[in-house]
Amino acid sequence: MSVPSFTDLGKNARDVFRTGYHYGKRLIKLSVKSKSSDTVEVGSNLRFESETSKLTGTANTEYKMKDYGSLLLKWTTDGTVTLGYNRHHTIIPDIGLQSEISYNPETTARSVEIGAKCSKQSFNALCSISSDMNSNVNVLGSIVTAVKGLLIGYQGGYNSETNKMTTNDVGLAFNYRDVGFHFRCTSIPHEYGLSLLYRVNSDWDAAVDGILAKNGGIEGYYTLGAGARCNIDERSTFRCKFNTDLQLGMGLQQKLDENITLSLSFNIDCANVTRGGHKVGLAIEIEA
Repeated sequence: MSVPSFTDLGKNARDVFRTGYHYGKRLIKLSVKSKSSDTVEVGSNLRFESETSKLTGTANTEYKMKDYGSLLLKWTTDGTVTLGYNRHHTIIPDIGLQSEISYNPETTARSVEIGAKCSKQSFNALCSISSDMNSNVNVLGSIVTAVKGLLIGYQGGYNSETNKMTTNDVGLAFNYRDVGFHFRCTSIPHEYGLSLLYRVNSDWDAAVDGILAKNGGIEGYYTLGAGARCNIDERSTFRCKFNTDLQLGMGLQQKLDENITLSLSFNIDCANVTRGGHKVGLAIEIEA
């Protein structure tokens, strides 16, 4: 098994808190994905906030060419059009290339990004360079290496316009029996986080996630959350989570058939139950 990327460290624990929750202030979400043989994939993701009557989302098409990579065309509701090219394997084994160029005709905003990644059993490295076609250039790089079951990673970013580091993170991850640990330090040394994932059985995962942050070493805050995900049966999944900010979230995901999944989720502010401000969401995912 290859080493994961830096952003995938601790992903299983984060999924317990994030995946399956689609709530907002009366939010409706529709996701559609269709595949034509092994060549063309078409998908869309729309979000509608009924309180503000605001519709946001994306539509994308991916055309895969055997031995030559894939082309990606994406459109967002703000009018931005993105054209990308990805190739997972080049003439050098285990090295992939990716590039994107975006343009918004209304705002004339433009951006371009190129990157490369290398994934092997001992390490995973990624580097990307993006620009707004002016003098602003962003550089982002990360590397994760495996040392006797311990995953050690670093991610750094730099902005040429401000001449400052935009990202400066480290992460450690390892598994011990049925427990997965992930320690991270974001914006060194201002924010620390620790997450634990306990796999009770094949149908039930429980996780704990804590964050301790400091602003300039003077003011600070912390938050601690616990969550669980349980597969009721082959078609139904129940999720719940609660944190020290007294936010209670619950979700029920039901697979109507092999291609349609319905999710209902909500969030209750337990500190202000009678004041309102609670969130509810309905999501429909269609895949064919």
